[in-house]
Amino acid sequence: MSKNDFESFPIGSVFNECQVAGTPVQTADRIVLDYPSRLEAMALDPSQIADNDNLVYRAGQIDITVPLFKRVTVEAGADGGDIHITDSTPRPALVRHAAEIIRHALGVERGLTIDVADGVNLRHCGLGSSSSLIASVASSVNEMYGKPIRSLDLVRYLAQNHGEEIDGDNERLIPVQCIGGSAVCGNFKGGIIALAGEATPIASTDISNDYAVVIGVPRDFTHPDSQALMQAEIDNMEGFRNAGLEYGREVAYRLVHQVLPAMVDGDIRSAGDLIYDYRWNMGSIRNCAFVFPRITEIADSVGELYREGSADIVSLSSVGPGFFAVTKEPDRAVEVFEANNMQVLRTHAHNGTYEIVDRS
Repeated sequence: MSKNDFESFPIGSVFNECQVAGTPVQTADRIVLDYPSRLEAMALDPSQIADNDNLVYRAGQIDITVPLFKRVTVEAGADGGDIHITDSTPRPALVRHAAEIIRHALGVERGLTIDVADGVNLRHCGLGSSSSLIASVASSVNEMYGKPIRSLDLVRYLAQNHGEEIDGDNERLIPVQCIGGSAVCGNFKGGIIALAGEATPIASTDISNDYAVVIGVPRDFTHPDSQALMQAEIDNMEGFRNAGLEYGREVAYRLVHQVLPAMVDGDIRSAGDLIYDYRWNMGSIRNCAFVFPRITEIADSVGELYREGSADIVSLSSVGPGFFAVTKEPDRAVEVFEANNMQVLRTHAHNGTYEIVDRS
């Protein structure tokens, strides 16, 4: 099955098959896990966001993992049973898609009851809410069957079959670019992780507990439908393509010769230098302004956190409109975000993967 253009597709559609390394054997009747969130600091080559090879995107990313957890409970049902999603679970279309494609990959038909509790549930704000929801459910079912799908294979499978819900349509999804950060940040260790093409983690390091992570989301932002947001992104795709063509080689050089060596020593400031230049000086902020008109205004103010040295990393997350700062002076970041009429979340980096709460 191929998906090369901007059309919706039925929930559970598989465009790229999964490699399954082991034999699926049910090891538990119930899995409960906490799944972290990702903040996308930058793409490595935004021109690759514009190129779609059957839902395979090779843009690469630098991501921060944070403990804004979704708690997922999956219980096994009868053989040949249906997928049941609790009434309290947000965004059931995405949960059903995750459950259907992971059952397809594993070749199992046992019924599932799925419950997801998301204390944040900020949609289309740049926090990877859609992709982390899908990844959390799929990771839970993979755990239930003894993890026969290796982490990297699972990450690629989810990224390359990604879709997001359409308001008022519970049967179809819209294809949306997915580079794989949410699945990587739940399945690979590291508070900061660099991904190359096809969602391949190439470097990571822990972020010290000395740092806080402060996130700001504009209070006056009303999230659009995925279909409308995707169309707006397509209409503005030329800016992403041009930025990648102009700056892609510089980003790659600085990543290899500055950022990655610094990460080996646990230093994140070099990553912050590249992230700031990418967002503020290479056109990324301007290219993402279609999401929310105030993005450029907020960026002018928030960028001061980096310029004055009070935060080592400051960035828009994905295409926004959420911003974040990795800082040892969180009160200063809170002050700046609140001055820009932003809802503030104060957390820290999560250096691990998803966490199993119960297996029975």
